[in-house]
This record gives sequence, C-alpha cells and structure tokens, in this order.
Amino acid sequence: MRRKPTTLEEWKSTLVAVLGLVVVSFVAWYGLSRLSETTAGDKIGTATTVLLMIWLVSQTWYYMTQVKSPKHQLLLMGISFIQVVPFLFAAVYGSFGYFDLCVVGAKGPSDVLYFSYVTFTTVGFGDLHPAGLCRGLAVAEALTGYILLGLFVAAAVGVYARGHSQN
Repeated sequence: MRRKPTTLEEWKSTLVAVLGLVVVSFVAWYGLSRLSETTAGDKIGTATTVLLMIWLVSQTWYYMTQVKSPKHQLLLMGISFIQVVPFLFAAVYGSFGYFDLCVVGAKGPSDVLYFSYVTFTTVGFGDLHPAGLCRGLAVAEALTGYILLGLFVAAAVGVYARGHSQN
C-alpha cells in the first residue's frame, strides 16, 4: 500500500503556527526579561504568570483537539519542548526582576533562561534557585516538562507505529 506524499500545503498552517510560537516566545522573553528594576516586580510578574498559565492551557487544548495529524502534533510539541515553554517561563521569571527577587543568583536574562531550561528538563543543578512565588512557578515548569515530554514520546510512538502498521 503506497502512502500519499505530503505537500507543503498540508504543512503550511502547522509551520506558520511553529514560527508564531517561536517568535512570540522569543519576543516575550526578550522584552520581559529586560524590564528595569523599577518596572519589574510582583504586579507585572503576577500578570505574566496568569497569562502564561492561560497560554499553556490553551495550547494543550489546541494540540489535543484541533491538530488532527500526529506528525503535526509531534512537530508542534517538539518545538514547544525545545524552545517555546522554557523561553516563556524565563520571561515570567525575568518579569519579577533580578537581585534575588525571583531566581536567587540570577543577574540577567541569560541566567533566567538557563534556570528555565535546567528546571524544565528537571536537571536541577542547584546553582540558581527560585524564591517566593517563583518557587511555585518552578514546580509548574517542571511538571510542564514532565507532561510535555510524555506527550511528545506518545506522539512519536504513535507516528512510528502508524508508519509501520501500513507496511
């Protein structure tokens, strides 16, 4: 049984979504992690935390209900796993400010991005650690990493199994 070749037209909306995710997450991290100490703080940090949680729930809903192709789901989850979620969490950490307000030991945007990746992958080196409300955020990020990795592996196995069951 021959499989129908895929076309760029089939992937266009998924590739646009991937590009949008990458651009939005980078811009959010770049902008929010560079707030001045007088601007950053609890109000902006709390607002960005709420927006991040809404975004995570909406993206999970979108992947599970609107994206029908397992290959498209796999690409979207892979990009989210590699770049989008850690950048968005780093943006939230940065929106609280530095000088040990959120991530103890972080001196700038690159430090919160590093902390975000270490937390998301649950490596936890311990050289930087969260404080205050950011402790809860770090837990949420670690759980998101577990869940997203599980969904990613399930999607990859599903794509692999479908490809081999047709032969």
